[in-house]
Amino acid sequence: MNTIRRAFLLALLAFMPGCATVLKMAPTTATASVDTSQQSVLLASLTLVNHYHDSYQPNPIVVTIERAGGQQKSDRLNFQFDANAKVESDKGTHYLVRIPLAPGSYVIRGIVGGSGVFPVHGTFFLPLHYEIDVKPGAVEYLGHIDATVVERKDGELRAGSLIPLIDQAVAGFSTGTWTVAVSDSSGHDLDEFRTAFPALAQLPIENDLLPAWDKQKATAWWEAH
Repeated sequence: MNTIRRAFLLALLAFMPGCATVLKMAPTTATASVDTSQQSVLLASLTLVNHYHDSYQPNPIVVTIERAGGQQKSDRLNFQFDANAKVESDKGTHYLVRIPLAPGSYVIRGIVGGSGVFPVHGTFFLPLHYEIDVKPGAVEYLGHIDATVVERKDGELRAGSLIPLIDQAVAGFSTGTWTVAVSDSSGHDLDEFRTAFPALAQLPIENDLLPAWDKQKATAWWEAH
């Protein structure tokens, strides 16, 4: 996604009600060590595919997280995907998510992103709505999230908003919906994380797999918003 489009999406996030300043993922490839005395680290791998309009493949911008029960702007945390997150191979593109969080209860609300080139730009929201408890002093692997845009049937949640009408329809986000699967790919993923981020190489990583995606819950939230 080009720089102008990324800046536009981040500006939208900044003006969304209750949204906080965008934060950085960590560790990075340059990080020498990870200190978990104050913040734990959540790890997950992510694949996003648009099977409905395949010329508009989704590019994630931020993971949106909320402190459980939080009502303030500071309780809403947006972690930006960086250059370290993207992995390209002959099997396609996936992302390595690293989220530093203080221990406590949170909701992984979802992922915001977009797709397109001038003059058509679509935006999407992948609703996850996972309630999690972050343990103190831990590095936790949450699993591999596989999210795909497919054609929407009546009543299903949309992969993105209706507005702007043409852009969202052409990209397939307003007329598409999400299917999401979570799997335990720790055998592959943890090797990849440790290789890409040397600061993780010697740390124990706990396997705390997310449960199956609840589309009914995601649909209820979508209808309410």
